Amino acid sequence: MGKALGFWGASAAAGGSAGVFLGGVITEWLSWTWTFLINVPVGILALLIAPSLLSKGQRRKGSIDVVDSIFVTAALILVVYGIVTAEHNGWGSPSTLWTIISGAGLFILFLILQAVKKEPLVPLRIFRAPNLAAGNIALLMLSGGWIPLWYFLNLYMQQVLKFSAFAGGVALLPMTMLIAIVMMFIAGKLIGKFGIKANLVIGLIALGASMMWFSGNTPIDGTFVANVLPASLLGALGMSLAYVPATMAAMSGAKPEEAGLASGLANTSYQIGSAISLAIMVAIAASTTASQGGVDSIAALNAGFHQVFFWSGVVAFAGAILALLFIRSPKQGGANGPAVM
Repeated sequence: MGKALGFWGASAAAGGSAGVFLGGVITEWLSWTWTFLINVPVGILALLIAPSLLSKGQRRKGSIDVVDSIFVTAALILVVYGIVTAEHNGWGSPSTLWTIISGAGLFILFLILQAVKKEPLVPLRIFRAPNLAAGNIALLMLSGGWIPLWYFLNLYMQQVLKFSAFAGGVALLPMTMLIAIVMMFIAGKLIGKFGIKANLVIGLIALGASMMWFSGNTPIDGTFVANVLPASLLGALGMSLAYVPATMAAMSGAKPEEAGLASGLANTSYQIGSAISLAIMVAIAASTTASQGGVDSIAALNAGFHQVFFWSGVVAFAGAILALLFIRSPKQGGANGPAVM
């Protein structure tokens, strides 16, 4: 499983980097609006080729729980929207508070429905599987540290160092190349030798160290070689070491018939961590920049980026501490975890 997850993670990294790179090309030579339109033919192409590449699988009787799906989706949308608009509306404004409270209330209602229904969308008993809950939290914290790095590093290069959109995309390629190499050829071997816990903790620490490095080493007169490349490669290494073991932990202990659910939860945790953390970090950056009265606009903007890098590093370090405390690293092939191949 470790090798399969490594190739899957590397594919995701390659796709993300290709998106950033091609987004830079499209923005540079066409318009930023085309970065949204280009997804339409890509989606159509995926729909056309998917039937020939994917196995049919087994059909199961049952219905899709549309109501619960709407509840949990609306809950996440409201929370993220409330955080994103808090900088404009104010954290204590009724619109911000009621939006976030409404989202939290819908999520609690969703959990109550899952606990009482005979056939819930997400059976809560699955979280009793060894490492599964802790693995999902690790994925949430990993994305909380990683996605802001990717997003704000690109902003730093374009808005502070004055890179073009194309150059900013090219500057992120070394990170992607390192992620692909480590995930495909190295991560599985390290997990087989040291276990998921050690790799996850070390990976999160490396990611946190990268963010702290950026928080103190991204001046307005910086250069790519001195101020971007070294810390970005350290962050990419941390992401590479942590992603596969976090995913393995999030799926470990699930019954074969619950493998799809466990995989869905793992992906959802990563996406939720990405959305919420990015919303919070955007609010932190905007608030910090706005508070820099009398400071040069570029310096004020960069001060916001510094705060984002710092707090994203805190998230990654917190994830490492939680993984150290709650992740169990079972013997390979044991009952509590998937074997690394």
